[in-house]
Amino acid sequence: MEKGSAEISQELILEHLKALFLSKGYPEKLLQWKKTLFFNYNNLEFAIQLTLIIEEKRPLLILYYHPSTRGLSSFERPLLSIARLLFNPPPYFAVLTNLKDFIFIEVYPQKIKKGGEELLPDYETLKEYQPSFEKPYNKNIEERILAFYLSGG
Repeated sequence: MEKGSAEISQELILEHLKALFLSKGYPEKLLQWKKTLFFNYNNLEFAIQLTLIIEEKRPLLILYYHPSTRGLSSFERPLLSIARLLFNPPPYFAVLTNLKDFIFIEVYPQKIKKGGEELLPDYETLKEYQPSFEKPYNKNIEERILAFYLSGG
């Protein structure tokens, strides 16, 4: 795993993200920080720590912080697999960030946008969101993708 020249503390990362989501109208009680999920594949167990999960009766959004300075694109596909496999129903959105760049994934149609904080919807928009369609996926392929990524392959 690469290290940035100025490693940011977990506390500062969480403070920044909390302020961002509160500024967009998210109730603090919906923000679940540093949640660990488990994934089993072929007798291997993997622990995955998501930076943030937002749920209100159902998963709405998951966010994963990665300190990458070389780009986040290689982490898009595994995050989509996490959303599809470890949540029932899957969240509407999965977000990947290093606090500078944001990758915003609409999970159901698998649409991806890249940019900054402006990609994050405000709370009212998120509550009203309805996916336009669901792109079909193969659970076995998703499991292989995630296991490959988590095992360092």
